[in-house]
Amino acid sequence: MPRQRLSIGTFGDISTHLSPTGRYLARTRYRDWDGHARLVQASGTTAKAAELALKSKLADRDLFQPADTTLTPDSLFSDLVTYWLEDIDSEGRISRTTRNLYERNMRTLVSPAFDHLALREIGVARCDKFIKQLGKISYSRAKQARVVLRLALELAVRHEVLPRNSMDHVGRLHREPHIQDALMAPEVNMIRAAIAQ
Repeated sequence: MPRQRLSIGTFGDISTHLSPTGRYLARTRYRDWDGHARLVQASGTTAKAAELALKSKLADRDLFQPADTTLTPDSLFSDLVTYWLEDIDSEGRISRTTRNLYERNMRTLVSPAFDHLALREIGVARCDKFIKQLGKISYSRAKQARVVLRLALELAVRHEVLPRNSMDHVGRLHREPHIQDALMAPEVNMIRAAIAQ
């Protein structure tokens, strides 16, 4: 039966043996972020000390890891907002005015409803309800909130914190039909009279 593949960021069974130098060696295979399993070892004066040294080494191992792994699905949405704004600043691809507009829209429109939620709790139904409720107040506000919420969750997906962007499945916004205001003949005559005076 083939050996079961290790999940990324995990290690297999630890083996220890006494080396010719009189120190104990503990070793195991660790599957790095790139998918390759590599042999990792550490030594100690006893078998237990070698095993503890190896586990400490594995805990600190960050080969091929993403640049930042501070966010998890259990992180709060407010942490994602901070992370997202820092990412925007580091990229420097948008104007300062647009960046400030994004932050204002996020802080005033979205954050009050999502800040105390864990990222894993932000699903399609919650996002859809939020956008629709905001749309009843103002189409423009709902549209602005939709943009920044989508961008923040998109970053979480790109950095493999979330498996999908809930905003991709939210219903479309519908603007109420705008009725054009036209002046009637008496109103036009009143305006003409006012201008003449």
